[in-house]
Amino acid sequence: MGRTMPSYTTSIAYLLGLGSEMRAQNPTLCKTSGKNPRWYIRPYIDQLQPDGSIRRVKERVYLGACAEIPKRQATAEAAKAMVSLNDRKRVVLAQIPFRQFLDEYTKNYVLKPEHFASSTQEKYCLHIENHIRPAFGALAMAEVTTKRIEDWLSAKAQAGLAWATRMDLRNILSGIFTQAARWGYWQEKNPAAAVKVGKQRAVREKRKLTDEQARRLLDALPEDVRLICMVALFCTLRISEVLGLQWKHVDWERGLLLVRQRYYRGDLDEPKTRKAKRDVPLGYLVERLRKIWPGHGHEEEFVFVVKTVRGICRDDRDINQHFLRKAAKALGLYWPGFGFHAFRREAITAISATAGVGQAMNAAGHTKADMSQEYTLTDLSEQERAVRAHQERILRELCRPTTSDAAAPSNSTLIGPEWAKLVEGSDERLAEILNQILHLSGGPVATRTPDLYRVKVAL
Repeated sequence: MGRTMPSYTTSIAYLLGLGSEMRAQNPTLCKTSGKNPRWYIRPYIDQLQPDGSIRRVKERVYLGACAEIPKRQATAEAAKAMVSLNDRKRVVLAQIPFRQFLDEYTKNYVLKPEHFASSTQEKYCLHIENHIRPAFGALAMAEVTTKRIEDWLSAKAQAGLAWATRMDLRNILSGIFTQAARWGYWQEKNPAAAVKVGKQRAVREKRKLTDEQARRLLDALPEDVRLICMVALFCTLRISEVLGLQWKHVDWERGLLLVRQRYYRGDLDEPKTRKAKRDVPLGYLVERLRKIWPGHGHEEEFVFVVKTVRGICRDDRDINQHFLRKAAKALGLYWPGFGFHAFRREAITAISATAGVGQAMNAAGHTKADMSQEYTLTDLSEQERAVRAHQERILRELCRPTTSDAAAPSNSTLIGPEWAKLVEGSDERLAEILNQILHLSGGPVATRTPDLYRVKVAL
């Protein structure tokens, strides 16, 4: 008497903790009638209803044209399809409306203060509502595919959306599916993980101010706004970090600013990253801050406030619009995208040129050196000085100033004695010492040790 073989699918499902989530369907392979028949199967599929209930219905699943694939291959394709279709949970999760999970993600992840700072929360919510929800809100989770995301971002690029914004959108989508997997809403691969955003092309110009332009702009600003801009220009601070400074964050003894928090449009929070908590030298700005220091007992007060006809302003948007941008436009120094962040770029560029990218990275609070390099602006004057110094070391005689150069002298073209001539009325003793330096027998390029000793004795 033959024995009935047990159905191991159910028991294995229980062993794996899946319970009734796995089925053992093995529907019959069929083919349609007509001129061009196709192979198909009709398994039961759980359909997610609008009210959240599940309805079990039979649906046709087409496997291919009979003229293109033989029956054996169609049987293999049917078995492959049933691996997924027998997983009830996987089938149901794939049908979850994307808009429904967006609501869950925004409420229980984005808006949680322990996950993001308020500025990041604002950016995420704007991107979700303005871009992601209109594009994918009507789809099921499984319909948001890599191809669909790439086509959408490509259309955004053609419409002129900046590369950085498209990268933000891609990263937010990736984060959505990552969180869906963590919460058990998604079992497939992350469709945004493999998305290519395309080549980076700057939409807004990154322009460097000359030293004279920076001076003119600072001079055109009210004193309170000027000091805010100077801290950004010389100390690398973000505008939120500048506005977050309290008097307790000024180390008078060491001449440092202690960046420990940021203030963003009414929200006081920790800095953007762990690396952003840093100590930054004030330099000569120490004395300027001493002039406005209210004294002991005011440690909890904010260092920077801007006085207006309506009272006190600490919103970076208003300060930028009514003071900084207005002054830049009046001087012809404004370009699209110009704002407080332009000063931070200037500071990082200056520190990188003199102290190297590593120190610029530390001062700026960047976690990676390539970000500091990205912030560094093209400084043609520094590049020219480097090129001339290289030429002078190798070419020597050919680098001496020509007659035309002598007729129109400048610090960047003159070398040797002409470059260091004293202005009329300078101290005679200093003139004598400089005269010895400028007439060393080795010349400005090949000065010998005995020549330097003569200068030391003179000094």
